[in-house]
Amino acid sequence: MDRLNILMGIDMYLPSVDGVVNCMHHYIKCLNEEHNAAAMAPSAGKKYVDRQSYRIYRCKGVRVPFYGGHYGFPSGDRGFLRELEKTKWDIIHVHSPMGMCKFAAKYAKKHNIPVVATFHTNFRPIVKKIVGFKRLTEAVLKGMGKRLDKMDDVFVCSPGVAEQARSFGYTGHITYLPFGTNLPRPGNLTEMRDRVNHKYGFAANELVFIFVGRVVKLKRIDFILESLKLLKSKGVSFKFFVVGTGMDEKTTKRKANKLGLESDVIFTGFVEDFDDFKALYARADLLLFPSLYDNFGLVKVEAAAHNTPGVYIKGSNAAYCVEHGVNGFLSENDAESFAAAIGDAVSDRGKLLQAGKNASETLYITWADASAELAGRYAEIIAAKKAADTASEK
Repeated sequence: MDRLNILMGIDMYLPSVDGVVNCMHHYIKCLNEEHNAAAMAPSAGKKYVDRQSYRIYRCKGVRVPFYGGHYGFPSGDRGFLRELEKTKWDIIHVHSPMGMCKFAAKYAKKHNIPVVATFHTNFRPIVKKIVGFKRLTEAVLKGMGKRLDKMDDVFVCSPGVAEQARSFGYTGHITYLPFGTNLPRPGNLTEMRDRVNHKYGFAANELVFIFVGRVVKLKRIDFILESLKLLKSKGVSFKFFVVGTGMDEKTTKRKANKLGLESDVIFTGFVEDFDDFKALYARADLLLFPSLYDNFGLVKVEAAAHNTPGVYIKGSNAAYCVEHGVNGFLSENDAESFAAAIGDAVSDRGKLLQAGKNASETLYITWADASAELAGRYAEIIAAKKAADTASEK
């Protein structure tokens, strides 16, 4: 494959961090092993200095409090445009269907290069919460769909996410591409589990569950706690790690106490030591992830790296590629069913261990492998664009 010049764009980037930012960051780092990949994003403020191993083109922007970062104005930033013009880009890839997407489409058209997008987020509940009215919500989403329709291709991670893109009004081609993780499969799982047992005083056979992510209502940690309360009432003993921070951390702790789970739930906050973080995954018998919001759920892949299967809601995007009883466990969308699925999963330790091994074999993929697949698709799109241009000239 020829060396490609790849420009990726997003409406909010480092130092802000979420799943979409992480995806773009890891794509660029891995692609730079064989290609030239760079980022374009709004300014992060005068105090922040980019120290990444790759180039980040920053355009002027203003800070928007409820947005959580800076919103950029790439088209009106002459210095930003001059810097972009110094490289002949082969393809542009955007990761958000807003301002940067609109700019990327115009820039790509001007330079006659393909432009693609990854559809990451179901904006419907987010927009609805902000604007409050269904009609206005749908109008905003249709605007996103129109911007996506200017793409040569849209990448999604599952059929459910493809349906979301279609519901926004996108009518073009869709390609399914996986997301990965930078966590390697460890070779010392027993040692990692012993590390956690020693730190928290757990017995070797004690049941341990884990949630990893932002502690916010959308992640449905309250739902997990209600399910665990039901499980505890049936005589099942366990410990549950909530790994992460978020705006609803205090209310979630109060919920755990109210349900009588204060001695069973351990809120770790953000785990700074990476070895400690990985050890928690390794020690957990089950990942509990009933999210209906997440379109992918990187935690599923991270847990699989450590032979840890998960419990998910049947039909959710987070449950994509999970086969009940084989490489994970599925539940109906109610606390009683979720508690029953957990109980079923842990009732047979041999079956549980095998599900973890199967998860590692079928759900685990690295960012390097995911990026290689992405680069292959880039090459196909670029070739198709050149072929179409040649045909139109005849």
